[in-house]
Amino acid sequence: MENLKWSRYNFLLNSSRHGKFIYNSYTNTFLELDDSLFEDFNSLSQSKSVQKDLRDIFSQEELMYFKDNYILNESDDDLVDIMHHQSMARIFDKKHLVLTIAPTQNCNFNCSYCYEKWRNSGSMSDETEDALIKHLNELKVTFGLETINLTWYGGEPLLEHMRIASLGKKINKLGIKIIECEIITNGYLFNEKNVQTLIDVGVNQVQITIDGFKEIHDQRRPLLSGIGTFDKIIKNLDFFFANENKDKLTIALRVNIDKSNSDTYLETYNWLKSRYPQENLLVYPGWIYLDETNEKKCDCFGRNEATDFCLDLSKNNGIVSEKIFPDDINMECLVRNPNSLIVGWKGEIYKCFEDLGNEELIVGSLHDKDIWTNQELISKYSVGIDHYNDPKCIKCSYLPICNGGCPLRRLENKYHGKSNDCCTPFKGRLNDYLELYYENIQRK
Repeated sequence: MENLKWSRYNFLLNSSRHGKFIYNSYTNTFLELDDSLFEDFNSLSQSKSVQKDLRDIFSQEELMYFKDNYILNESDDDLVDIMHHQSMARIFDKKHLVLTIAPTQNCNFNCSYCYEKWRNSGSMSDETEDALIKHLNELKVTFGLETINLTWYGGEPLLEHMRIASLGKKINKLGIKIIECEIITNGYLFNEKNVQTLIDVGVNQVQITIDGFKEIHDQRRPLLSGIGTFDKIIKNLDFFFANENKDKLTIALRVNIDKSNSDTYLETYNWLKSRYPQENLLVYPGWIYLDETNEKKCDCFGRNEATDFCLDLSKNNGIVSEKIFPDDINMECLVRNPNSLIVGWKGEIYKCFEDLGNEELIVGSLHDKDIWTNQELISKYSVGIDHYNDPKCIKCSYLPICNGGCPLRRLENKYHGKSNDCCTPFKGRLNDYLELYYENIQRK
């Protein structure tokens, strides 16, 4: 007990409305404190070094509890090493695969903020389908692949609903457990026939984008011909929630917002939740990100502006639009795992959604004997931008709940001279979130 110190992962909260608390980001512990204990902790937090023996301040039982929850520990740097090792284990785990399949990059929409500037037309062939199944089977037999998180992507993937049906059935026959199966679609082709196809191949979540009411949505997300799409999407949703399959899929309605349409989000949210009052409907804001080279400019939100928006929604309207308490589910973005795949329609492989279609960022092909051809980019994503090698990150109190932010934005910063804000939304705003979380607990 003699070497225990105050952890840099501790955060003290003195709320004028709710009392005094401590949060530890390493263990995700959130405790309410009495005045005496708060003062003891506050004194420790402000000391450069502990002047008094901790046994003079706390009982043996208290010391053991604080040690077990890492509020007091011997070395925060040792905890960094532990987190780094756990991260590496996740990255190089070959028993789980994050798989994204884009059976086409064709799209029937002409969205005003589309980032797929490298889109090329074409559809997946039988040869590529067979090559993907062969690779997945090899991963199962050779490396013991057990589970897959599967996402269908595009372009607009439902333009190739027959390919989804064929390929999806073959994947299911491999006997590899599909933990999550999602499709990201614009919703225009989310009709009765395609809904049944998705259910048949095991899709359990459908992400559809609605950017507000008809006038705003149709301006931002028209067909290639310029015709609006709002009415057709709503018609499809009306049909889905009225038929017998309505409980078989979770519908996640993403409302992409920037400063030009953010003032309509609340009304849009309430309208959608009122029209479709089912529990399997999620409505949430999506933040548009366009870099300075994108010709389709928009007035995007910064990190703190997005945080303010979500906090205001929750405080003023009781709408929780993002997680308000850090979770302890540590996951790595698929770009960080050398084994995870984003498969294009030609069988080419990418590491990030935003790379899709950019031939310069292809990292391999299902049609090559050794599918991985761009080890340089793979290495940059997996270890070159590792936040555990960043001196600022490893000393940051938010490290355990941040996970380094978006790997692509980190790559742009390190290798392309950009200055993206990669930090967690909780950074600098944790007290706001914790107060809100506590209020929600009290209400429940």
